[in-house]
Amino acid sequence: MTFETLAQHCKPFIPLLAAPAALLLSQGQAKAVLTYNIFESAGNVVLQTSGSLNLTGATIERNNRCGADGAIIASWALLCTGPNGTYPAYTITGPSSLAGSAAAAASRASGITTQLQGNNSLFSIDNAYVSNTPIISSAIFDSSTLAGFGFTTTGLIGTWTLVGTSETIRVMIGSPETRDGAAAAPGPLPLLGAGAAFGWSRRLRKRIATPLITQPQA
Repeated sequence: MTFETLAQHCKPFIPLLAAPAALLLSQGQAKAVLTYNIFESAGNVVLQTSGSLNLTGATIERNNRCGADGAIIASWALLCTGPNGTYPAYTITGPSSLAGSAAAAASRASGITTQLQGNNSLFSIDNAYVSNTPIISSAIFDSSTLAGFGFTTTGLIGTWTLVGTSETIRVMIGSPETRDGAAAAPGPLPLLGAGAAFGWSRRLRKRIATPLITQPQA
């Protein structure tokens, strides 16, 4: 097969190899998700946020505050992380309560202030927050257990939508590192596969562009 024939056969497949990476990236940028994970660690219950939100288009209801440096009240679907403060509250739609009996103020909290309050359909976040940047925040409840808080099953227990956007807020029982029990952020395997395909396509392009060298005949 000549070089020209090889190039003609291979060129149609190069865009197909890069397509999975482009598709995955476009899906990841479609909307943002903020996840609250509630899990046990070192004899304590931890409430931890991960992810981000795009607040563009979100409806501001009023200012709101949690009243404590971190809290969980299951009957109100209330979760607070970070230090207590009064910040703009955006309208959300979703459950007004969580399956559980927790009603506790945290022993300590850190990171950016957030408050999910399902019974009032509100979500608050520090007004210094910039859309699409990571929301890193937590609250720790010393000497506590999930069972003591009435959380008896792992997995998704609530999902809310930020009104005026396609953004989602969800609450999971289980650590961020586990799957299904906590629906951790999408793992690296699909992206690694797409990245490998993209890298292979680049190498193929270089091979096609490089003239074949014929070994001298004996």
